[in-house]
Order: sequence, then structure tokens, then C-alpha cells
Amino acid sequence: MRVRIGALICTASLYSAAASAQVTPTFADLTYAEVGGQPLMLDLYLPQGGTGPRPVVVWIHGGGWSGGSRFPAPAHARRLLNFGVAVASISYRLSGQSGQWGGEPVIFPAQIHDSKAAIRWLRAQADSYQIDPNRIGVWGSSAGGHLAALAGTSGNDPELEGTVGSHAGVSSAVQVAVDYYGPTDLLMMQLDVTDPPGSIIDHDAPNSPESRLIGFSQPGEGIGVLRANAANPAPPFPALIALVTSVSPQTWVDVADPPFLIVHGDIDTSVPFAQSERLRSALVAFAHEPEFITVTGSGHGGFPTVIHDQAHEFLLRHLISQLGSDGFE
Repeated sequence: MRVRIGALICTASLYSAAASAQVTPTFADLTYAEVGGQPLMLDLYLPQGGTGPRPVVVWIHGGGWSGGSRFPAPAHARRLLNFGVAVASISYRLSGQSGQWGGEPVIFPAQIHDSKAAIRWLRAQADSYQIDPNRIGVWGSSAGGHLAALAGTSGNDPELEGTVGSHAGVSSAVQVAVDYYGPTDLLMMQLDVTDPPGSIIDHDAPNSPESRLIGFSQPGEGIGVLRANAANPAPPFPALIALVTSVSPQTWVDVADPPFLIVHGDIDTSVPFAQSERLRSALVAFAHEPEFITVTGSGHGGFPTVIHDQAHEFLLRHLISQLGSDGFE
């Protein structure tokens, strides 16, 4: 990809240096929906100074769909404030949780339903927070990268909208998506592992994040058992195959999808590098031109600043229409 890092850094100096250090959200604990009588929340960070309406990037945290937190949004996401872009860091229901959400263990598609509900809420509340409803991006890492990619590819697909929140009919489509090393095909995770670098996770096991995500996580179950029974017509396999297929961002790719940036370290031992290549291939098959960054010598995150700079430039290029004076093309 073509990068103008010098211009990016010069542009940042035009804004308050305090913006990137802003850890406390401008608006914390905003309830975007309720499930089982319990709130789903997001934190909204607004740039200091300037006027709206501003573009907003939705940050989706990682943690194997079963852990992690929206607070604080990572520094590389908050740095977007330097460029006049708001950041919304969202919570979503985590796999395996039950009690507070109505008693049943949380499985997919709860996570994407919540993510889409947050996007719809931001779009519906745009005037209240001086957000531009036509300039919404999404960015996430690991499990959050998967949800960001899925939000990007399924924005015009009602099958994954769900009924979470009170803004049915408001679009959940985003204008740009950045996927940092997200899983993209659960059935192929273990088969995509290469040695080197190997894997610290047995993705086929019943206790793997992928198995827990789809609720097939008891002894004798797991993604490996499901893959071995992909053609088995006996219950529960057909329903589980349909479910695990719907998890994949590739399933929903079409010509209407937004610009994509995919970033993956080449020695990642948690999510195989080939998972990102699968998403790139699916997008290319529909005539998209996703930008792809291989981070040589990096594993599951921990990328150097220059990589985040490239993600910033990509987001700015697609969310800010007039960048000539800032050095971007």
C-alpha cells in the first residue's frame, strides 16, 4: 500500500498533543441497548476543539469473544482524536456469560447483534453528539477484528441485524473497516496453523474460543468434531454448520462492502495468518481491492507505531473527504 507517514505525523502536530493522551472518555457508560434488563454500554471520545459533525470510528475489543474490555480504548485508536475523528469503544455480550443476560449462555450471533446495535445507536444519536451518520468506520483486533470484518461485510444483510436496541430500521452499514488479525473461518482455524510459527491454541478443542463462541463446547464436542461431521445430516450438525458458516465474514461479502484494511503479523500463534488471507481472497473475488499489511516478525498484536500510522491514514482517507491541505491524496 502507498503510505504518506510524514504527512500523517505533520498533520497530527496541528492538533492538541493532549488528545492522544485522553484516556477518560468524553461521555462514559452510554447505554446503547438493554438485554435481559441489563445495559450494553459504550464510551465515546470526542476530539478537543473543532466543530462537528465528525466522523466516528467504532473500536471493538478482542479477548476471544469471552473476555476483554471496552475501557480504555487502546492508545492507537484514541490517536484518531488528533485528526478530528471521534472514537466509540463498545462492550458486547461475551460468550459463555449467562445470568445477567437472561439465563441462557451467550453464543453467536449475540456479539455481532450487539455491535450492530451500537452502530445503529451512534447513527440515530448523531445530532446529539455532533457525529456524521454518513462517516462511520469500524476497527477491531483479534475477536474484535473478526466482528469489525463481519460488520463490514454484512452491513446490508438483514440476517445478522438482530433485534437488540431500539433503532430498528436504522442502517448498521459502515463506510470503512479495519481488521487487525481477526479469525475469519472457524472450521479452518486449526488446519490453517503452520509450523513455524505453530499455535498456542488447539482451535479444534471443546474449550477453544471458537467452540465456545458457537456453544459446542462440552466434552466430546468442539470445532474439530463439527468439521468431521460437516456432511452429517443428523442433529445437531446441520444447524451448527449453518451457525458456524454465518460467523464467517466471507459468507456475507458482496459488491456493496466498504473499503477494507487487513493487518496480520506473520508469526501470530493465536490466529493463523492464513485466516486474513482468506478474507482478502473473498473480497478480491467480488472485485474489491482490500489493502493488506503483513507485519514481518510480529505476532498477535504488539505492532510498531508505523503500522498504526498506516491504519490511521487508511481510515482518514476514507472518512475525511477534504484532505488536500493535510498532505493526503
